[in-house]
Amino acid sequence: MRRTVGDRLADAADYLACLVTLVGTAGKAWSDRGRRSDPALRHVYTAGLCMALGLALSAPGTFAAASLPGARAWPWPWLGSGCLRLVGDELELLAVGALAMLAHSIQPPDAVRGGLRAGLRRQAAVTAGAVVLSVAAYVAADPAQVGNRVVVDDGRGRALLVGYVGLLTAHLVWRLVVFGLLVGRSAARMPPGALRSGVRMMAFGTVIGLLWTASNVIDVVEVLTTGGVAGGESAASAVVALACVVLMLAGATAPVWRGRLANWSRPLRARYAYRRLEPLWSALRATVPAVELLPDTARTGRRAPHGAQFALYRRVIEIRDGQLALRPYVHPHVPSWVAEFTADAAGRDQLAVTVEAAGIAAALEATAAGHRYPAGPSTGYVAAEGQVGIDEEVAWLVRVADAFAGSPAVAGVRRRVRAELGRGPG
Repeated sequence: MRRTVGDRLADAADYLACLVTLVGTAGKAWSDRGRRSDPALRHVYTAGLCMALGLALSAPGTFAAASLPGARAWPWPWLGSGCLRLVGDELELLAVGALAMLAHSIQPPDAVRGGLRAGLRRQAAVTAGAVVLSVAAYVAADPAQVGNRVVVDDGRGRALLVGYVGLLTAHLVWRLVVFGLLVGRSAARMPPGALRSGVRMMAFGTVIGLLWTASNVIDVVEVLTTGGVAGGESAASAVVALACVVLMLAGATAPVWRGRLANWSRPLRARYAYRRLEPLWSALRATVPAVELLPDTARTGRRAPHGAQFALYRRVIEIRDGQLALRPYVHPHVPSWVAEFTADAAGRDQLAVTVEAAGIAAALEATAAGHRYPAGPSTGYVAAEGQVGIDEEVAWLVRVADAFAGSPAVAGVRRRVRAELGRGPG
């Protein structure tokens, strides 16, 4: 049996999807080891295991291996490599059946007709019925293996094989649509967070799953026109399957990996914010050197695991200390000048950011001229109300630093203060 580039690509995608599914399911089981009695989790594990095995059996490479001479000693023709198609399809059918049970198990009990237990029993019965009917249709079609294809000899077998593929496709589509709608509805009721994001990813994964299932339409056409169908998946179908599996697993494990990703990325984000505060902090330190709490230690934050965050928080304190030291030098008209320069181009929040940055710039100019303004600004020089945590404070000051370095309104205020103090146009 000659293998094409498409077969090799399909093998890579199918086997990778199988590996990802197995590893993801095992990781999910490990992270849930303290609450495995939750019935919803059992549906997740069942879906993952069935899907992984189904993907492995659907790969052209598995089909080719079963087609070798030593693997053909089966009592009936349909039990050869052609049986792999049946088993792989049924495993995928069981997987989406488990997903449907998962979707029902996370619904409020009063949202399921007859109660949650009755709803789950109905779902199990529907899945079992689909398995029995599809297996019966496949066996009755009496397919045989010819090369890398599963073929039937007569019109009756062709009709039964079309019925098998049609039943399988209709059931998969129905299950995926129901699953997507139910988990989407559940996500709408959830508060913002990793769990809701994960459920939404799973809902989007069902859309990709529908595209994957749509490839069965090609199988129906192929059976009608040629009397046979490929034993393994096509390259395009396998790639779509991989995308579907990755999205589903990412959604199911979102509460785990999002928390760990946040922990891993926190030092990187701290260093990034640290660098963005550099222009503002440098200007303040040049004018008020005493604000620097630990001279020449900025680089230590780039080596220790938590040093970046410590350096960032220290920098925030130093900037605020510098603002307090410069407060007597802030021109009282800074808020009105900023409003004049920005007009209606900025929203209220951005206007507050610009006012704070302009106040610092004006104070630096006045300090250089040795001129104080006893009245000071009425509003806008300190952080806006609502900055209740250090992370919010950092985010706010990063915006202030950006405005300090690049806002035309801040540059305009700086020029006006310099002109008023007789220090030139700037």
